[in-house]
Amino acid sequence: MTGENKRANIAAELARCDQSLRAARVLIDADLLLDAESRLYYAAFHAAVALLLTESLQAKSHTGVGQLLGLHFVKTGRLDPDDARLFARLQKYRVEADYSTAFVLTKDALEEDLAACGAFVDRVRGIIGMHFS
Repeated sequence: MTGENKRANIAAELARCDQSLRAARVLIDADLLLDAESRLYYAAFHAAVALLLTESLQAKSHTGVGQLLGLHFVKTGRLDPDDARLFARLQKYRVEADYSTAFVLTKDALEEDLAACGAFVDRVRGIIGMHFS
């Protein structure tokens, strides 16, 4: 992956992240809570993929994204273990929201997830910015 290609791919992932965050906000406001939770996970997912690309890392699965994030960014101290836990929780909730008829969410819980996800994205953008400065 060339430097210019890497930057373009990172920018594309961050754009998808931003779109998912905006969609989550719209869905929360429309009381479409299960769909909102799914969008929050995808916002975190695309941010994480963008971050991995700074190190020329590409996961083969969603689980792999979480594993590489932990190995290359949490274990090295560039991200907090809470970030890895947030990513794993959002991933779990996305699966529950998409497939479990018994999964229940509240608007307050989603608002908290939205804030946490937004903070995670901000931290990821900070690391990406340091990588390219």
